[in-house]
Amino acid sequence: MQLESAEELIEALRLSGLFTPDTFDAVRRELAPMRDNAAAIVAHLLAHEHVTNYQLKKVLRGKAGELHYGSYVVTDRLGTGGMGKVYRARDAAGRTVALKVVRSALVANPTVRGRFAREVQAASKLSHPNIVGLLDTGEANGRFFLVVEFVDGIDLARLMHDYGVLAIEEACEYVRQAALGLHHAHERGLVHRDIKPGNLVVAGERHLPQATEPAVVKLLDLGLARAVDRDDMVAPDLTRDHAVVGTPDYMAPEQAKNSKLVDPRADLYSIGCTLYFLLTGRVPFPHGGAIEKILAHQTDPPPPLQALRKEVTQRLAEIVARLMAKRPDDRFQSAGELAEALAPFARYPAGAPPVAVVPVRDPARPATEDSGAERGGFPASAGGSSVSAVASPSAFNLPPEPGVHTVAPSDHTPRPAGLDLPDAPRPRRKFVRPPPPARRSGRPPVRAFWWMLVALALVMVANVVLFVWLISKR
Repeated sequence: MQLESAEELIEALRLSGLFTPDTFDAVRRELAPMRDNAAAIVAHLLAHEHVTNYQLKKVLRGKAGELHYGSYVVTDRLGTGGMGKVYRARDAAGRTVALKVVRSALVANPTVRGRFAREVQAASKLSHPNIVGLLDTGEANGRFFLVVEFVDGIDLARLMHDYGVLAIEEACEYVRQAALGLHHAHERGLVHRDIKPGNLVVAGERHLPQATEPAVVKLLDLGLARAVDRDDMVAPDLTRDHAVVGTPDYMAPEQAKNSKLVDPRADLYSIGCTLYFLLTGRVPFPHGGAIEKILAHQTDPPPPLQALRKEVTQRLAEIVARLMAKRPDDRFQSAGELAEALAPFARYPAGAPPVAVVPVRDPARPATEDSGAERGGFPASAGGSSVSAVASPSAFNLPPEPGVHTVAPSDHTPRPAGLDLPDAPRPRRKFVRPPPPARRSGRPPVRAFWWMLVALALVMVANVVLFVWLISKR
């Protein structure tokens, strides 16, 4: 049956597992005057925040079981990362957390799963203001999940996409804080191996002269990147989908050769590429595919930093160049040393005027529903609705979901105006031979040369036949 009435909607809510019996009784009393108006019930539930838009859509589709992972209840979907899907959730105490459901294929191999568990345990012991804390782990219905600190902020990749390059002091401050978090992890034997703007999240006010609160940068997924290595994978498609062992735009040369043996200096190379990107608005080697970029990191110098942004001082350019040295011995030897070197560049001069800002553009992307392969496989009976078929949520006039965000959607702080930078050189286009003209008939075209060969063969056959005939007449 389909959810076609208000009574069926209320019953689906009762079976969803989103309410305690006492809470549901109170909600049902609120909805009593609207028992004949499903649209009014939906509007009331959302307006009074009894459920979220995402939860209500799951309930209407008969998939409320997908909202439950152990004692955690999903409230919204935040996005998808290299390790799986990321959700906003609440724990039993009502605290907001981020819940990461790890793709099953990543931990299908028992060897990988064992190492993953050890790395998760090590990461849970990290405690630093510049590292997103790992709070809990668990398994529900065959799906392994991680519970981490929820950061109400914006990752640097999205920030750059929305607003362009940053003020030099701001970019240096973000990388300085990330280096402090890295130093804490490196001292405890953990190497990230996937440092990039998308794994650096900024919370709090912006690092601007007029800011009233400090900006705090936090590292995501620290300690988990090393747990899963593509060499240990058993499924043939994992090397295509798996992205946590490194990203070509930010990968150290030695990491592409043997990612298992890299040391903290590989993270320093990646953070150098990240700073290069924050200062210029482009990655060091923007052209070509993954293989070409990996080879360029090993052999080619990137375009000079000061050629792309003239305000960068010689000393700062030297710091970035040292971070991106091909040989690990030529780089900074610790993240703490890097943080100290960046400190003078991360402060605005005394009395600096406010940085001009522009209003935030709305970068919301249309939300897409979970694909069947990645929904988690939670049957309706696992704390969910028993409805076997449901109506489309549009039948209940649900508002559209907000855009999906990698970390958190609530950041609306104005950003510095973008800088005018020289255009990156475009690769020369290769000559492409035009396609042959369409054939005018169903017969395949035969070149004149082949016709000549056929004719010559026929003449030779005819001569042989004639010679044989003459011999037989004698």
